Amino acid sequence: MKPFFSFKASASGAALSIYDEIFSTHAAAFRTALDAVKGSTLTVEINSPGGDVFAGLAIYNMLKGSGKIINVNVAGIAASAASVIAMAGTTISMPSNSFMMIHNPITGVYGNAADLRESADVLDKIGAALLAIYVSRTGMPADKMKELLAAETWLTADEAVSMKFATVVTDAIEARASFDMGRADLPAHVKAVFKPLSTPTPHAAVLAAVQPVITPSTLWAHHRRTK
Repeated sequence: MKPFFSFKASASGAALSIYDEIFSTHAAAFRTALDAVKGSTLTVEINSPGGDVFAGLAIYNMLKGSGKIINVNVAGIAASAASVIAMAGTTISMPSNSFMMIHNPITGVYGNAADLRESADVLDKIGAALLAIYVSRTGMPADKMKELLAAETWLTADEAVSMKFATVVTDAIEARASFDMGRADLPAHVKAVFKPLSTPTPHAAVLAAVQPVITPSTLWAHHRRTK
């Protein structure tokens, strides 16, 4: 399985791209790649529907603890676990046609009543960790943030900046998902950003480098657990 991220170094500095669903199996490889990055500044470009919550938390902590200046750019969408990673940015820029989505952690469970109760307790603990990250970034009261998470909130670039999830709105760009947005139950204004391009622009061509298919049941999954 191809990693969901890639690191590139150039004369202008190192760049990290996250263009796919986030898998826990690649977290260790991310650590190795990050350790190899030289220089004090890292640009992180995100166009991801999210994925595994523990991988997202691990990457957030790696970036925060790297000692580098982290400049995040949401190229199209930073949803679910990808929005957590975005919070590691020293700066967080969003083109005017990009989106961020936050929500409470989700899981799928098979088991008896005790298993279900245990999973609910685990979700509460994960949710508390996510809440702390978002509150720390935005300065928003915890009660208000809980409401946003419970509602599965979609934020435009302007809304994200006004609520301090991001720092600046930039000019719109054409973004092409490297995942199948058509299979997801998305708001109409979000789907509109990811219409297929007949002739991809150079930027879109880069975003289209990987083409896995994600089903609605997995698109926003933060945490999976089977017993």
